[in-house]
Amino acid sequence: MLSACFDAPSAVPPEKTHTDEITTSVTIDGNAAGRVFDGVGAISGGGGNSRLLFDYPEPQRTQILDYLFKPGVGAAMQILKVEAGGDTNSTSGAEKSHKHTASDLNCNRGYEWWLMEQAKARNPAIKLYALAWGAPGWIGNGTFFSTDMINYYVSFLDCAKNSHGLTIDYLGGWNERGFDKTWYENLRSTLNSSGYSNVQVVADDTSFSPADQVVSDAAFAAAVNVLGSHYVCGYRSAQSNCPSSANAIASGKKVWASENGSDDYNLGGINLARGINRGYLDGKMTAYINWPVIAAITPNIPFPTMGVALAAQPWSGAYSIGKNAWVMAHTTQFTAPGWRYLDTASGFLGGNRANGSYVTLRSPSTGTYSTVIETMDATAAQTFTATVTGGLSTQAVHVWSTALGSNNPADHFVHSADVTPSGGSFTVTLQPGTLYTLTPGTGQGKGTATGPAAAG
Repeated sequence: MLSACFDAPSAVPPEKTHTDEITTSVTIDGNAAGRVFDGVGAISGGGGNSRLLFDYPEPQRTQILDYLFKPGVGAAMQILKVEAGGDTNSTSGAEKSHKHTASDLNCNRGYEWWLMEQAKARNPAIKLYALAWGAPGWIGNGTFFSTDMINYYVSFLDCAKNSHGLTIDYLGGWNERGFDKTWYENLRSTLNSSGYSNVQVVADDTSFSPADQVVSDAAFAAAVNVLGSHYVCGYRSAQSNCPSSANAIASGKKVWASENGSDDYNLGGINLARGINRGYLDGKMTAYINWPVIAAITPNIPFPTMGVALAAQPWSGAYSIGKNAWVMAHTTQFTAPGWRYLDTASGFLGGNRANGSYVTLRSPSTGTYSTVIETMDATAAQTFTATVTGGLSTQAVHVWSTALGSNNPADHFVHSADVTPSGGSFTVTLQPGTLYTLTPGTGQGKGTATGPAAAG
């Protein structure tokens, strides 16, 4: 055909106008419904990933611990999950058991006790969570879900309380090995009779399968306080979609991303920024726990740079605080466990997850609120307008930001602007690839300590 000999005229894209800019308008209503926030933190264990931190010289060791746990300095973790050591390889090494045999007991083995003490000294409000990756062979003659294991956990709690002055707030079952309903019911009963009715039980640190039983089995439901699943966004994924399950949401239990991450302490920041917000938006998950806390292992061990900081040279004192720490700080330094999400002030920018996400939380006792916004996948600037009502503060809004695409520490966790609301409303411009926190609250900070150069 003759027409096939001619090129069709190319389409001319319309000129972009101001009206094409993505805008998001929200009402931040302090009376809005939402779930109670439980915290953001990380895991020491699974295993051996904190080992070299204990060996660091001063003042570097104190500086690193401050960056991990001290409010107003760095990651300001709200939850510390530790491995209850089992004398078995649990990913990057083995962690010592407090009971090598049935007749043995030593409440000072290993370094997790020390790490929990250091975390509590810096933040007395931090929540502690213990989980076993394995157990000594004498437990149940090789059967983990046994009475021996329940008693083993009770002795671990006794060690924490009596030898270290620590209260374990949450206790899991067997890391990534599923669950046994009867065992969980017996665990709950034994904890109650042993003086640990305050310890909340997490099931099952694998998936949300326990939720399917919780909604139909009253005895099992009574034994479980938290439904915790691992890698809800996909293992080492972009963390763009982070669902839980319909039964988990309907269960009436706390729903957690009880292990996520496994990413490099710098390169994982973009994924982490998405995941903390989207776990709540997609799955009503009220805690996000990163694996691991810190990369304090030698470089020949698996996962040598995962965590929120790198501390692999105690002989030189060298360490580095990663972007992951500052991403975490955008939530932890502006909230506390017990705050409440405001569902009507949480969602996706412009109604499209490709533009980014935002969540808003409020204090239960004051008018302070914080809105955390990520624009990891945005390609252009956007406008965010909020109207504050429902008894919340209408004082000046402090804008903190982290440009995740920048490797310059000066661009990470910066108090970048203050905006004064007019008639309760304010507007900010959001740049692509940036994490923001907007709040009338104060008390945030960024540590200035740095370590020496790494040895050659």
